[in-house]
Amino acid sequence: MDIVVVGADHTTAPIALRERLSCSARQVPQVLSAARQISQESVLISTCNRIELYAVCEDKKQGIADLLRVLSESREVAGEELLEHCYTFTGQEAVNHLFSVACGLRALVPGEPQIQGQVVDALEIAQGAGLSGPILSALFRAAITTGKRARNETGISRSAASLSHVAVQLARHLFPRLEEAAVLLVGSGQMSELAARNLYDNGAHNLTIVNRTYEHATELVEAIGAKHRTFAELLPALVDADVVISSTKAPRALMTLDMMQQVMVRRDGRPLLLVDIALPRDVEPGVVDLPGVHLYNIDDLQSEVDRGIHLRWQEAEHVRTIIAQEVEAFERWLSSLSVVGTISDLRKQVELLRQQELARTLRQLSASLSEREVAAIQELTHRLVNKVLHTPTLRLKDAAAAGQGHVYAEATRYLFALEDENETNHDRNTGQQARHDTDAVDHRADTSAVARP
Repeated sequence: MDIVVVGADHTTAPIALRERLSCSARQVPQVLSAARQISQESVLISTCNRIELYAVCEDKKQGIADLLRVLSESREVAGEELLEHCYTFTGQEAVNHLFSVACGLRALVPGEPQIQGQVVDALEIAQGAGLSGPILSALFRAAITTGKRARNETGISRSAASLSHVAVQLARHLFPRLEEAAVLLVGSGQMSELAARNLYDNGAHNLTIVNRTYEHATELVEAIGAKHRTFAELLPALVDADVVISSTKAPRALMTLDMMQQVMVRRDGRPLLLVDIALPRDVEPGVVDLPGVHLYNIDDLQSEVDRGIHLRWQEAEHVRTIIAQEVEAFERWLSSLSVVGTISDLRKQVELLRQQELARTLRQLSASLSEREVAAIQELTHRLVNKVLHTPTLRLKDAAAAGQGHVYAEATRYLFALEDENETNHDRNTGQQARHDTDAVDHRADTSAVARP
């Protein structure tokens, strides 16, 4: 069985094609249901910048062709057009790709945090539809863990890499206690919304929005608990504010030099941060010379964004090291599935012997034993079985990771007189046994002992 992924993102497909390929949360289960014809396991990631369909297939080449057909038919995109703009990965390359996506190395902005939540959502939707399966569920959980490690152990997400993040950094620099600052947003478009939400997430809850109509700002006002004022109240709103972020589509400057002179007189020397991310500019350039005014425009912020992106890319090598470690751990777990049936049968046989001998012993001693002593004997036999089987279990998984699992599995079956593996439930071949044998399969619990020093 191989992990296969077919996808397209901002590096391979134009926005018009990505729009046609994208799926809402409601549409994702429909695509996954179509994928059920070719695989019992599938997960779909669909964002504004990418769509990726993951599946577990018996044949890599056929799996790629089948996944392309599913995407083409379900999204009503011609197969030739999709093939021209897509990418495909199988096996370890597919694992590496997903881990890189989760870490933000494949994002439009390196290290963006949103993709982490999108990977989580993709897994939850697939699990909710009963289509993720044990292998892809483990794969996506490992990807989420990898993404968390990358963000906790490196600086891939620390430096500001968007205009709104830079605006927040500037505000925090001038007003360290951002929760006490009065923030004014001029305009209620996408840029203002991003800035507002970033400021809110960073503790700035005293927000006011100025725009022409309340209706255009309703959703944002309600989401972050902001106050609303009209453009007729712009001057007094500027007097009250500590931080101003302006992003309108006005054809000329809204905050003229004359207006800002009046504002600063009425502020009694209080400093004012003006972040102008509009084009054309909302603030006249001459305002920068007024005492107490700190003015930044798009060019000023973009230089900081470029610097932040550069710093993030400097962390990429550290992130790739984490990815390599997690890919190795997952691959060792995946290889161990080839001996899961043997481990499970061995545990069942030893457990049966434990119960038989325990029952025989307790029948002989029950009259002289208290409940506490019976419980102690039962716990003793449990611990003894687990300790005896622990090392053989790890070594079977080690052998599987080295490509020799079948040799040691056959030897184990011979030595312990286990039933022929071909006669056991065929679902093991698809990893279904992993659902019921967490001791043998849980990759987070055991690979740390097997795959890492």
